[in-house]
Amino acid sequence: MAHGFAIWITGLPGSGKSALARAAAEALRARGVPVQVLELDAIRKILTPDPTYTDHEREAVYRLLALMAATLAEAGVPVIVDATAHRRRWRQAARDLIGHFAEVQIECPIEVARAREAARAPGHAPRAIYARAGAAGATVPGVDQEYERALAPELTIDTTAEGVAAGAEKIAALAERLGAQPSPSPPEPGWALWITGRPGSGKTTIARHLARALAGRGVEAWIVDAATVRRIAGPVIVERVDDLVHRAVVCLAKLLTEAGLAVVVDATAPQRRWRDLARELIRRFAEIQLACPAEICADRERAARWRLGAGPHGVPAPAGGIELVLDYEPALRPELTIYTDVQDCVSAVDKILFVADRLHREGTA
Repeated sequence: MAHGFAIWITGLPGSGKSALARAAAEALRARGVPVQVLELDAIRKILTPDPTYTDHEREAVYRLLALMAATLAEAGVPVIVDATAHRRRWRQAARDLIGHFAEVQIECPIEVARAREAARAPGHAPRAIYARAGAAGATVPGVDQEYERALAPELTIDTTAEGVAAGAEKIAALAERLGAQPSPSPPEPGWALWITGRPGSGKTTIARHLARALAGRGVEAWIVDAATVRRIAGPVIVERVDDLVHRAVVCLAKLLTEAGLAVVVDATAPQRRWRDLARELIRRFAEIQLACPAEICADRERAARWRLGAGPHGVPAPAGGIELVLDYEPALRPELTIYTDVQDCVSAVDKILFVADRLHREGTA
């Protein structure tokens, strides 16, 4: 499998990041490179539909964006990230996670950026960003908060001196230096299986055995687990953390399936609306409900949950504490229900494989 890479395009709001990211992606796709663009303004519509833009929220969102880019790159998917990320450490976090990484610094005077932002057509970006600058509590990068330029970017583009086409060609050339290779054929649509159940019901054990069984059939499945996402998000406002984490799980699964990959989601997701959001956004999706008496789940969780060793892709499993869920909403119409208090892991995985086979056939029919 060819290695993936990530190019992070950074600059002030209105500096021309999105236009360059889209044009560079089009140029690479024309050469057969199946690149994905992670446009933060679009991703925020899933992660934080009612954003606060506080420092804590931004910290978590940029950490999660870095995780998404790193996971796609690890899966061999070329990525272009379109995000201001006005704190240098947020881009550095992505560089630390991604082996083949480059940063593109967009140069544009603040007055030009403000004029462009005021005149641009409606899109994913919030409207009238600079109009709010200077007001009490405003956090606009470059005005209310310092924008920290890249210290040693792999490429710098002055969008007042170069047109979009010329800049996009420079970014495409940078991608080729990072190892961009044409794909022999466009990727088939991917699919996602969400394994849900109370903590201690066996989700993680079944997810890992399922991934191994799929690998034995020549299907590489990527495990997306809520525990890893929660750890990467870091400390955020308590009342928003569960929503942010589970929305990030949905977004990451969606991005992986759009890249043609198979995904196994290991997440309790106690509120049904998070799993319903995944079903809404992921075209080929199935929900596996693990059923187990609450007292048995609690005993298992205390005994084994935090002794799992390394998590997916070498990420250590959490140490200490247990997952507490007071109100769990089971699936109303799951594609499959597994009773893990009476059914062993092998037979459970065999049943889930039938659902996975159906999803896989839907994409190749």
